[in-house]
Amino acid sequence: MNFSKTSKYALRILSHMAKDETAQYSAQQLHEDINIPVRYLRRLLTDLSKSGFIKSTHGRNGGFTFSRSASQIFLSEIVDSVDGFESINGCILGYDSCAFDYKCPMHVIWQETKQKVINTLKNTSLHDLRKNDLVFD
Repeated sequence: MNFSKTSKYALRILSHMAKDETAQYSAQQLHEDINIPVRYLRRLLTDLSKSGFIKSTHGRNGGFTFSRSASQIFLSEIVDSVDGFESINGCILGYDSCAFDYKCPMHVIWQETKQKVINTLKNTSLHDLRKNDLVFD
């Protein structure tokens, strides 16, 4: 399973912000801290705001803050909001889909592993990453 660049960036942005979830972060500060291209970063910040993870304050001293607690934001929600869960349903060997009459040699093993990964994403919050010093910087 590979996350898309968009999912990776979204996870990096929010996990970085979770280091101090009460702080306000400008797009420029986030760009400098985690080195995501500015145009991509701005689009993602807008998307993450529309998804309800963060909120923006406009003006000279504006920036982005969490709109809810990091303990209430789960990694599965982030991936789902930017890519949809279909993005992690691909074949581990790179096939577009499984044929009904022929499944790849890894099918059963991959199904079990994929379910474990999904469960981990559903049960891991940004707060969990922060308290264990696991961030995506």
